[in-house]
Amino acid sequence: MMKRLTKAATAAAAGLLLLGTLATATATAASGTSAAPGGVLGPGGYKGLRLGQSESDAEKTGLLVNKQTTPGCDFYRLAASEGKPNLGGGVFVEPHKGVVVITGTNLIRTPEGITMGTGLDRVKAAYPRLTKVGDYIFETPVPGGTQDERYRFAVDEQNLVADFALEATDRGTCDS
Repeated sequence: MMKRLTKAATAAAAGLLLLGTLATATATAASGTSAAPGGVLGPGGYKGLRLGQSESDAEKTGLLVNKQTTPGCDFYRLAASEGKPNLGGGVFVEPHKGVVVITGTNLIRTPEGITMGTGLDRVKAAYPRLTKVGDYIFETPVPGGTQDERYRFAVDEQNLVADFALEATDRGTCDS
């Protein structure tokens, strides 16, 4: 049985899912959304964003806002119209590898229908190769994707998805 975390610790763990100290970047979560639900975070990317895409090409999609620069990794929020991310959620760009992480929001789903709030049992059914890699953290190869990408899921104390991301298996200096 997994030990229970407080809501604050769960939020922190979900943020840590995405890159250690970068996940504690100042929260500027979107308030309100105007986009229709149904954005898909699938093999390779989300809308015009792609794993491995250069930072300038990613910026040209119009999906990125609020750039924060740290040594070795830039961090962006998705535009408010893309939904509300979890604390620490956004798009991470490594100087030499390009886009290495794209996180989900309350309006984004995987092609298999996994969203924030989905139960862990349903995630396991959708991804038979799902592996537990830490307290409340799971990862799986992306169906139809390449060996260089994976999904990561963080669940809360009720075993509901609290955060999820499509990420490169090699995030370079964004792992520091």
